[in-house]
Amino acid sequence: MSTVGNTPNSGNTLTDSVVRRLADTLPGGWRVTARPPSTRPPSGDAILRVSGPGSVAASILVEAKQRVEPRDVDHLATDLAPGSDRPIMIVAPFLSARTRERLTARGFGYADLTGNVRLSLRSPALFVETRGADENPTPALRDRRSLKGAKAGRLIRALCDCRPPFGLRELAVRAGVDAGYASRIIAYLEREALVTRGRRGPITNTDWPGLLRRWSQEYSPFHPKRVSWYLSPRGLVPLIEALRARAARYAVSGSWAAAQFAPVAPPRILLCYDDDIRGLVEATALRPVDAGANVALVEPFDPVLYERTSRQKAITVVAPSQIVVDLMTSPGRGPNEAEVLIEWMGEHEDAWRT
Repeated sequence: MSTVGNTPNSGNTLTDSVVRRLADTLPGGWRVTARPPSTRPPSGDAILRVSGPGSVAASILVEAKQRVEPRDVDHLATDLAPGSDRPIMIVAPFLSARTRERLTARGFGYADLTGNVRLSLRSPALFVETRGADENPTPALRDRRSLKGAKAGRLIRALCDCRPPFGLRELAVRAGVDAGYASRIIAYLEREALVTRGRRGPITNTDWPGLLRRWSQEYSPFHPKRVSWYLSPRGLVPLIEALRARAARYAVSGSWAAAQFAPVAPPRILLCYDDDIRGLVEATALRPVDAGANVALVEPFDPVLYERTSRQKAITVVAPSQIVVDLMTSPGRGPNEAEVLIEWMGEHEDAWRT
């Protein structure tokens, strides 16, 4: 049995809770029972037997853990080798969204005590998925690591925009943060399986799409104190022309910027970071509105927004990595546009990474 996160006597309590939760979730005519595991490795903590209305039943190996972090999933997959003919369920008091995503990708079922459950069986045919908590109700101190603020933004941008390998101190210099802060954040991102680092060595790999998705959970350009919404009555063209002649520092993001790399549909909202929002409004016909806006003017959270910009149609646009995270928290189809841009970035890394 794998030793990731085990504590004595944890398996029975967790397994009993899973049996009760599954029993409450299964449709009428279905049953779930538990029995002690086999003595042959990998033995697991229990065997669940799920039976449908007919005579067909499936056996599921249960591995109970007190804690499973995203980086543990690859080790579990190596030890246990789940498959369609070998269903395995990982149970724990809490499984984060990132952990659940990685468990699903490696073919595991899962359940936690907050109600996050996923089980897929081929015979008898069954699929169960329920949603519990996304935040750990009893977090450890190291779970409270935040990616809010300018320093975190600079660090994520450096991890995404620069190709590894690079050392921790080199990363800290690139991001303009102190080495101690960088070390703490990298340790957290390692546990989340978002970066790979050799023992006391350089960072060798980054999951940049995962980093941007994780950052978007805590960062958004649309904070009420930073964003102002406007209507450009004659569409975006007059504003684009005004930006081409603008002397003040600015950079465009959002749908309009994404469309310059990976067009999906005509952009309906232009997001613009600007050091002089009042001056831009006075120089154009923008009207402040509470609804129906097609322009979002945003005060930059940090000068990193103006790093690695490019010129597209004579307009300054932010780096693709910044466009993605801005779109992920945008209204409407922004998140879908972000995924299309991520696909383009994956196929054209030489165009935006150094």
